[in-house]
Amino acid sequence: MVKPKDKSLTDTKARILDAADEIFVRRGIDGARMQEIADHAGVNKALLHYHFRSKAELARAVWLRVASEFVPGIFEMLASELPLGEKIDRFVDSYHSKLTQHPYLLVFALGEAARRPELVQGFYNPERRRAVRRMLGKLREQIDEEVKGNRMAPVSADQFLITLVGSCLYPFAARATLTDVLGLGPRQVQRFLERRRRELPAFLKRALQR
Repeated sequence: MVKPKDKSLTDTKARILDAADEIFVRRGIDGARMQEIADHAGVNKALLHYHFRSKAELARAVWLRVASEFVPGIFEMLASELPLGEKIDRFVDSYHSKLTQHPYLLVFALGEAARRPELVQGFYNPERRRAVRRMLGKLREQIDEEVKGNRMAPVSADQFLITLVGSCLYPFAARATLTDVLGLGPRQVQRFLERRRRELPAFLKRALQR
């Protein structure tokens, strides 16, 4: 049974995370101020620092919450009996939607993973590692079936997965570079990403065909 005090602390922490996510979306992590997050959450700055000692710690908590809500569902979908083509469709759509909602998180997570490998290592606990093995096992089974039917070129399950992930993540991670190289303004970048969301699944399926 959750004690009233514990529930109050949990509710306060959730409000702070919600507020931080909104401010980070609006200003980016570097541009966000802890006072603004505290005001948006309806708490004083001392209480904010009681739960999160620094902005980096708060950003990590936001990332962990989003990842914990999103990643297990992706693992489950990829490990399901859905056809391989439908899995590609759903994967691309899910990642695009999540990164559009939380555009600042990918760059933060990549930077943190480079500086603090324990962030990623801690996220992939034994249960999630078992889920990864189940997912790769099912993908391997489906790929082998497609290859035997002469419908798909041979590819390992882990390379298939990394290509799928990288194809979705790169445009968001390299957004500033794309803006300069392609000469796109903010609205044009949004249209470019939306077009990629529509076109990427078909592109990947064609690339995998024998």
